[in-house]
Amino acid sequence: MTSEEMTALGGRLLIGREAPVDPTRGIDLLRQATDGGDGDAAALMAVLYGAGAWVPQNWDTALDFLAIGARLGSHRARGQLRLLARPKVGNEASDSARDEANDEDWPSLRRKVDLSPWLTTPDRRVLWEEPRVRMSAGFAPSWVGGWIISQVRGRMRQAMMYHGDVKQEVVDPHRSCSDFEYDLLDSDLILTLIRNRVAAVTGLPVAAMEPPRVFHYALGQDIKPHYDRLNDGVADYARSGYKGDRIATFLLYLNDNFDGGELEFPLVGKRFKGKAGDGLYFAHVNQDGTRERLSLHAGLPIRRGEKYVLSQWIHDRPLTM
Repeated sequence: MTSEEMTALGGRLLIGREAPVDPTRGIDLLRQATDGGDGDAAALMAVLYGAGAWVPQNWDTALDFLAIGARLGSHRARGQLRLLARPKVGNEASDSARDEANDEDWPSLRRKVDLSPWLTTPDRRVLWEEPRVRMSAGFAPSWVGGWIISQVRGRMRQAMMYHGDVKQEVVDPHRSCSDFEYDLLDSDLILTLIRNRVAAVTGLPVAAMEPPRVFHYALGQDIKPHYDRLNDGVADYARSGYKGDRIATFLLYLNDNFDGGELEFPLVGKRFKGKAGDGLYFAHVNQDGTRERLSLHAGLPIRRGEKYVLSQWIHDRPLTM
């Protein structure tokens, strides 16, 4: 078995894709593939150590694996390492920093990475109390949007919505945009850091988060007023007997060169439009756990350009769906 074949099989064993779920064997194969010279295996190991998935969480080890992946030729590892070596979260890199980030001295770039700004709790402020909406300006560097968009472009599908009566996602005429849902094999260390920051700013654990999605709205596309909760009043609505539900939505704005596309809460007549790198989150339940009627929201039509936003739905318990 080649190193590339070991990487592919190891990844499938982690998530049970056309293979039994066997993370111990999967990680063993990824380590062997890394030793055999496959950089993508090392990049995936970086994600596992960043997330603490089946291995102890360790950011230094994650960065070490990312540097190994870059040295072994992984384009994704190289792109991430160059970006993470930029000076500060929330600020654009200077031209000199950009020049430095173009070199291929991977050990040097690894030493320049400072994750401490990523691992602090982001600032936040109350936007509204009815519904409960909080905003985190400069939640992520503006370059994050370009990176994520580059990874998902060309991989979008028609966005769908979960319907409890049929217990599956279906095409819904109320949603004309497209989306891409990550799984572990699509993830990377930058996305792992973002989810860690979402947990810090919301106070809700990563274990309660669904796989993140990127939504793309082209000219004229929108999403009509809706609730993000899964339980729409249908008895036994969930898949596989799961009884939890979404309690919050976090949005990360990936670009801002568009007109229209505001997030609207029509029952209270409020709208919001973020800048690239801004974060926003809102609750679907009241303090007593009852449904928050005022969380009805919509994405207004795009009048110029296109909009990309990362959506992170968060549940009331560790996700087992």
